[in-house]
Amino acid sequence: MRKKAVFESKYLENGHLSIPRKIVDSLSLKGGEKVRVALEMERFDKKGFLGLFGIWKDKDEADLELYREIVKEREIFGRGEFRL
Repeated sequence: MRKKAVFESKYLENGHLSIPRKIVDSLSLKGGEKVRVALEMERFDKKGFLGLFGIWKDKDEADLELYREIVKEREIFGRGEFRL
């Protein structure tokens, strides 16, 4: 029978991953046993996030960079805030 566990871990300086004790116990792991690991890095999903906002959903990286530059220039001239 295949057992699964999902948990967060830290990549250690020595190249290893730490497995929480409760996971080790729940899977009845013994030292030296082989396990299969699937890694997923948690990162901000910019494309998915921008897709939630009307005019931003179809913008590519060049469009976003242009917007960033405009905001930077406004800040340089003391006009960083947009007011309605």
